[in-house]
Amino acid sequence: MNESRFLVTDFFIVKNRMNTIKELIEVGSTRLAKCGSVSPRLDAEVLLASVLNCPRITFYSDPGRTVSFEDAEEYRRCIDRRAALEPVAYITGEKEFMGLVFQVSQDVLIPRPDTESLVEAILEKVIPQIKQNTEHPHVLDLCTGSGAIGLSLKFFVSSAAVTLTDISGKALKVAAENALNLGFSNITMIESDLFEGLSTAEHFDLIVSNPPYIPDGIIPTLQRDIVDYEPILALSGGVTGYDLYERIAREAGPYLRKGGAIVLEVGNDQEIKVAELLEEQGFGAITMIPDLTGAVRGVVAWKE
Repeated sequence: MNESRFLVTDFFIVKNRMNTIKELIEVGSTRLAKCGSVSPRLDAEVLLASVLNCPRITFYSDPGRTVSFEDAEEYRRCIDRRAALEPVAYITGEKEFMGLVFQVSQDVLIPRPDTESLVEAILEKVIPQIKQNTEHPHVLDLCTGSGAIGLSLKFFVSSAAVTLTDISGKALKVAAENALNLGFSNITMIESDLFEGLSTAEHFDLIVSNPPYIPDGIIPTLQRDIVDYEPILALSGGVTGYDLYERIAREAGPYLRKGGAIVLEVGNDQEIKVAELLEEQGFGAITMIPDLTGAVRGVVAWKE
């Protein structure tokens, strides 16, 4: 039996009456637990909340509320997709990041909570230092994907001028939709392989990037919901995982103002090598950004 239809008969919807929220969540979470979800109840609740367009608190305040057969059927289809290990964010079409809601599709990487640590550090430590020189920082978000980093910075630093670039035109369309949803009409978007589509006359106060950094040999070993659904273009960092870091460190200088900063998200145990690459290109005052677990999630370097 195909795993995506694993124990589909366990997902029982009573057809002679409407089902309750409690019934649907119980049957959905039971099925997802059998199919390998690491958070079956949370997944079931998020999917039902998306179908019903209501907050999850409703499930606790009114568990006996009935759900129409049409909505129950839509929920079953969502559970089917999650049972095949499709990420919840791709099923609902959105992901919360920094308290904001971003549209996502399989053309972009799903924003991770770990990346919020990077954005928070930029807002708390990097932007204040940049603002000593300018009240209108120019920010470049390379490999932007959904636009989560660059658009979050724009949301919290309204005076910033933000440019988003990505090699994928499809990803930029998602970022453009997110900019529109957040009410931004003045975001510059450029389809570009890193700096290739930019003019050297353009100078930024901050260059930030969460580039692809997973070694190609590691990708097949990742969780199925990553390997089977997220774009390889947004994952592959080449044989060593450092291809994009090497290019960014080598090419960033002419696009960064003196006193400007470059902030790069890094994978596990990549911070030392990335710091060395930046130092070799003349960047200094290098510091590390930890995530909530204490692991290094980002590297900050300055053009002195």
